[in-house]
Amino acid sequence: MDAVILLNKPAGMTSFDAVAKCRKIFHERKIGHTGTLDPEASGLMIILLGKYTKLLPYCVKNHKAYQATLKFGEMTDTEDVWGTVVQTKTPTIHTEEEIAKAVQSLTGDILQVPPMYSALKKDGKKLYEYARQGIEIEREARPVHISSLKVEKIDELNYRMNAVVSSGTYIRTLIADFGKQLDELAIMASLVRTKIEHLSIEEACTFEGLESGKAFLSPIQVIDPTYKIVETDRVADIKNGKRIKLDITDPQVIFTSNGELLAAYALQEDGLYHCLRGLF
Repeated sequence: MDAVILLNKPAGMTSFDAVAKCRKIFHERKIGHTGTLDPEASGLMIILLGKYTKLLPYCVKNHKAYQATLKFGEMTDTEDVWGTVVQTKTPTIHTEEEIAKAVQSLTGDILQVPPMYSALKKDGKKLYEYARQGIEIEREARPVHISSLKVEKIDELNYRMNAVVSSGTYIRTLIADFGKQLDELAIMASLVRTKIEHLSIEEACTFEGLESGKAFLSPIQVIDPTYKIVETDRVADIKNGKRIKLDITDPQVIFTSNGELLAAYALQEDGLYHCLRGLF
């Protein structure tokens, strides 16, 4: 089955298990997703089935919006409430000005050290596998972009965070770093991914909805906006991977014909567009 699905993943399930359940529902072996959600997080996942698994490198991935809650006073090994407490500290009361200053310091281009409990790999092994063995691996800080960040107080211990971030940003770590700006220990208490670019959780389906046949998208709807969509009648040339001359200078394009995806191309130094991958 060839399909693109927006799934509202429930909390308490890994992304791997969510994909496995979709595989079972649709009886499709070729299946994948565009971005992992923590097991205790819920929200938007893009699921690709059949030939549309080829779209994975070209799908929307930035400007991911999250709503989280956080609490002061503890730090855990996983930077969230589901981990083991490793440190405690009595929190203090903070003014709106102090909160705003901390938010400002974490907005825009920042460096973030990935958490040990993550799926990033070191020497072919996932970091969380080292963490479960009690091994701490040195991690380099990575550049991420925080497009928007808002934090509001729920009570003296608990806050609500709304963030729009680039791909690869860890909200758990953003929360821990927010705490550090205030000389506090802060951990994530809940997390919902609400948007990826223009795609919203309001458009997504639960597993029950999927089983009733809802939530299928046109594949064009999940294409990364850095790729210009170009409608063409040169179908045979593009399916054969021929170089193409266009009167535009966009670095990357996706060719389509009558709504069908044909191929991803990139502009090269010779002034022609070269095929990156067929998508038919």
